[in-house]
Amino acid sequence: MAGHNRAPSEGIFGTLASWGGSALEYASTSINSLLGFEDLQIVNPDSTEAEQATEDAADQRQQEFTNYRDYIGMDITSLVALPVWIMMPFSMLQNISEIMEYTDRLEKAAKTEDPYERLAWVIGFTMGPFPGNERTWKPFNPILGETFELAMDNGLRFIAEQVSHHPPVGAAHAENKEWEYDMVSAPTTKFLGNSIDIYPIGRTRIRLKSTGEVYSLVPPNCKAHNLIVGRTWVDSAGDYTLLNATTGAKGSMYFTPCGWFGSGHHEISGHVTDEEGKKRIALVGKWNSYLDMQKCDEEGTPLPGAQLVRLWTCSAKPDEADKYGFSNFARMLMSGKGLNPLPSDSRRRPDRTALELGDHGKAGQYKYQLEEAQRAEKREREKRGDTWSPRFFRRTPEKDTFSNEFSDEQCPLWEFNGEYMKLDPRPAMPEGDCAGKDFFPWKYAELHKNQRQK
Repeated sequence: MAGHNRAPSEGIFGTLASWGGSALEYASTSINSLLGFEDLQIVNPDSTEAEQATEDAADQRQQEFTNYRDYIGMDITSLVALPVWIMMPFSMLQNISEIMEYTDRLEKAAKTEDPYERLAWVIGFTMGPFPGNERTWKPFNPILGETFELAMDNGLRFIAEQVSHHPPVGAAHAENKEWEYDMVSAPTTKFLGNSIDIYPIGRTRIRLKSTGEVYSLVPPNCKAHNLIVGRTWVDSAGDYTLLNATTGAKGSMYFTPCGWFGSGHHEISGHVTDEEGKKRIALVGKWNSYLDMQKCDEEGTPLPGAQLVRLWTCSAKPDEADKYGFSNFARMLMSGKGLNPLPSDSRRRPDRTALELGDHGKAGQYKYQLEEAQRAEKREREKRGDTWSPRFFRRTPEKDTFSNEFSDEQCPLWEFNGEYMKLDPRPAMPEGDCAGKDFFPWKYAELHKNQRQK
């Protein structure tokens, strides 16, 4: 079947590692770690609040670059083990779940009769992860078998699992009575010397139960600029598409690349087109703040008297900001409120919790221990001749890849097996009780007798 034909030279990884989450900080901090720079300045070109680098940082970066020129053109996604000082107390699986912040947009879509307005509301839902790309810290890479779960008042149940370590692949499923959401994230990178391209390889599908329609998302690319020389800044730019794979209608937007002096930064515009490719709705906004729609003619001009409707507004930032720039929703994702998470849940990671508490020494120690334990699991698995099998997802052959999606070779198909929804209810724990305690994603318990954190 047809795969996604975007050329690697066109751009990079989407938030939407997030679909996968947090693409921009991933871009910059991955190469920062590779080159060993703690003081590398991360700024948007129009920012006035970034911390200043040390005076000799530029010279140091250029000197160190000579040791790493051989990495130019390579995928550095899994090249190095990253130091804890560039991390934030978040797992990539928690980043993946940030798209769940605006699920009320999906409930609105499910109740909308006009098929093109319905598609537009689904687009509004997908905007959620983009503002998180402005955070300049890297989330923890998940341990193989690590999970993250979420439950919300609207009946939503969400589960994400790291289904592959090399190459790194995460899968997620969410649902409530109105809709279902499925995602596979397998981002790759390309180091270009003074910049890094990150490619949003993945597969995101949303099904509205009221209509049976399936929507397939391909997010835009991202790029981190001036890694070696000049002020480092990041951008999300290129084409965004949301295809109604059931009818052929489509939402297309262009994320404007940042120009000189910050011109065009964050700006997005596009249209919802019908099954014949005729424009029906105009879309305009900024990917870090809002998105509007307005009915239009076939030329894309808003109809006289057509109402401007706000599809999505980024939630206000917390009154008391933290160093990581977490939103209120992201802060909620770090707590165990209303849950007794699985032993494999990201909230239980001792390195993540130590970093949240500001103890970098312990965070680094715990991170090293977890990485060593993962290597021990791999050696034992190879010794026994075992094959890794995720708990909540299964690998499936290519059978229904849509025209706008990446091919099975680029992004393997993983599907939810339904087992998570069969788990017996677990009594809730007081908020915070699970943080950093009893993290256990392992298959061979006998190898880790002393690892459970009390």
